[in-house]
Amino acid sequence: MKITSILVQGGLVVVIVAAAIFGVREAQKHVNSTGQTALTAVGSAATGEKVALDEFTVNIFTGQGAITGLTVPNSDIGSSPTSFVVDNAKVEIVPWSILWGPLHIKSIAITNPSIDLETTATSSNLAVILAAAGAYALTADKSDGDDKKLRVDNLTITGAKLSGKIYPLSTKMSLTMPDIKMDNMGADGEGMTQADFVQAVLTQVVNQAMTSAISP
Repeated sequence: MKITSILVQGGLVVVIVAAAIFGVREAQKHVNSTGQTALTAVGSAATGEKVALDEFTVNIFTGQGAITGLTVPNSDIGSSPTSFVVDNAKVEIVPWSILWGPLHIKSIAITNPSIDLETTATSSNLAVILAAAGAYALTADKSDGDDKKLRVDNLTITGAKLSGKIYPLSTKMSLTMPDIKMDNMGADGEGMTQADFVQAVLTQVVNQAMTSAISP
């Protein structure tokens, strides 16, 4: 009887552990899937283009994560198929905020993204996308709950490759932009909306791209 009882209890422990592991795995899958869906949905709405993302992963215990293969198609003005391409970006998130919000991101480190800039006499492909982001930020629901708001302590973009053409020149441009660093975004109050975050980042990137393109 004793041996049987021990075996039964041991089996019960195994079942409980297995169930816990299964629960963690399902929670991890849910977080990754939800994050990927949110990134593509918000990115598409903000840029006016159908954003694609290969993968988003984040460890629900450590908060360490990565974004892989983020692609923003070009606006009608541009001839290149893409305007922004991020092959890899590292993220660090406060773990508990993944589930309860507002989402607290310690850092986002984007390395070697590709940016295409093409200007006309009156506009540019990036200006069109930036205008879309501004319109989205204005119309986005400002009464979203904390779970849809975020705070970003630090964002860096290093080694950005800028290419394209500046009107009226026909020669192609290719250069590396200066690093971009943004701090304490949404630190005041209850955080910033996702729409405001995307607009702020795009504004900084587009302004730096234009400055780099016209600098001697």
